[in-house]
Amino acid sequence: MSPPEHPLTVDVRGGDGEVVLVLSGELDPHTAPTLRQAVDGAVVDGTRTLVFDLGGLSFVDSSGLRVIIAAHREMAERGGRFILRSPSATTRRILDITGLSSHVEVEA
Repeated sequence: MSPPEHPLTVDVRGGDGEVVLVLSGELDPHTAPTLRQAVDGAVVDGTRTLVFDLGGLSFVDSSGLRVIIAAHREMAERGGRFILRSPSATTRRILDITGLSSHVEVEA
């Protein structure tokens, strides 16, 4: 497997119990571990809300969806909120087709 043409970048922002991971690039088998590491580093005691800002995400596949589901589950177990923010039309369609949009809070 060759390296991704559009690697994923994750910019971590936040404070006051809310962490926002701003994603840019592609979320696929090559880059999903990058997001998983960012989640592991960002979700600490006191994190009440985790937001994935998907506005800069150009592609997501099943490996990316697995990371999203795991992050959602982790926040639910902590009693926190998990939000997907600003998905593109393509990403929103994937969330709808998979049924994920009915289980995860999605903000336009």
